Amino acid sequence: MADRRTAILDGALRVLADAGMRGLTHRAVDAAAGLPQGSTSYYFRSRSTLVAGCVERMLELDLAIEAPAAREAGPDVASLVDVLVGIAVSLVTEQRWRTLARYELSLAAMREPEIQSVLARAGDAVRAFGAGRMRELGAADPARAADELLAMLDGLMFTTLVRGPREPADVAAALRPPLERMVRAQLGAPPPGAVTRGPQES
Repeated sequence: MADRRTAILDGALRVLADAGMRGLTHRAVDAAAGLPQGSTSYYFRSRSTLVAGCVERMLELDLAIEAPAAREAGPDVASLVDVLVGIAVSLVTEQRWRTLARYELSLAAMREPEIQSVLARAGDAVRAFGAGRMRELGAADPARAADELLAMLDGLMFTTLVRGPREPADVAAALRPPLERMVRAQLGAPPPGAVTRGPQES
């Protein structure tokens, strides 16, 4: 039962990515999930419950895929930047469908309070995880650091998607410099190549 529900929600996210909110119908999700007609409506009686399920599934995937990678980042700037670049590249290439679905839901949330509420709760969970990780890495203000870093990451990914398909190596090369500058600023690390003075130097 849980496997079929997951298949339905993954199918729904792909429908969102391909056809937007207007294309999100029970029939379209059945087809995308490769399930008999009526399967989606059995698990999700209304469109609003289906949308809420999509948001929950997005958060589940975030915590299952990106969160473990973020936990593996070492305490140094380079390690964290490497992880963030890897996450961003994945989310605009092979996991592009998840990112497009997220943006579709975000736009819909501006007009539908129910979606906004569910999406806000999921966003709070992601930001809380980010704040915890930034605290472990020594950020002076972990919550603000996580908010600003996630906002920048989201903006960079959006811009990358709007510009159209690109090779992963090219995406990584474009994202690394701004992300490194942001991470260094949030962790109080000097810019790359900066000369630090010892306590007795003037």
